[in-house]
Amino acid sequence: MFSVNYVYDMLPGTENVDDLWADEVYEGGFRNMDPERQRLYEFCESRGVGITVMKAFAGGDILSEELSPAGAALTVPQCISYALSRPAVATVCSGARDPEQLAESIAYCETSPEERDYAEAFANFPRVSWSGHCMYCTHCHPCPAEINIADVTKFLNLAVAHNESNGIKEGSAEFRVPDTESGHYKALARHAGDCLQCGLCETRCPFEVKIRENMQRAKEVFGY
Repeated sequence: MFSVNYVYDMLPGTENVDDLWADEVYEGGFRNMDPERQRLYEFCESRGVGITVMKAFAGGDILSEELSPAGAALTVPQCISYALSRPAVATVCSGARDPEQLAESIAYCETSPEERDYAEAFANFPRVSWSGHCMYCTHCHPCPAEINIADVTKFLNLAVAHNESNGIKEGSAEFRVPDTESGHYKALARHAGDCLQCGLCETRCPFEVKIRENMQRAKEVFGY
């Protein structure tokens, strides 16, 4: 079990939860996910370790514009969708104080993709920027070459994370793609090598990710 929500994900781990909500932390704005947390999720997935999420709503604070450190509120479906889209996450345990809150979480199963979409909200946070960080939100789709860009990027990140956990850097002679990521990547209908470098995906990305560079990196890492 692990606490996953966008506030916790932006800050380094701490034994004092009050540090995560201190006003001074957000006074100058905040950018992107803490790299150690990102590597933790990717490492877990690369080793087949599933994460059960708690605190998906941060005690309800990120459902309130007044209380959210980002200066904007998310909905219950957006919070659940964000947690489920993190690498290695298998399930979300939603806290509830009454039957109405429980019903609100259960209703996630019947919500539309538009209701679950957190990307636009993240892109418009007044105090937080996610610029340059792929959130696997799929706003870059559809691709003219029919590449599943989000999955290619995810498998690339997982392969890199697996090697870095062993002290091996991308591009080194010792770099090896784990069998799991290799198999998942091979099963995709289209691969990074099919990228047309047209850049249409980048015009749609809410987070200004350099997708064409990622596709080139994935082609070099996986070989096609």
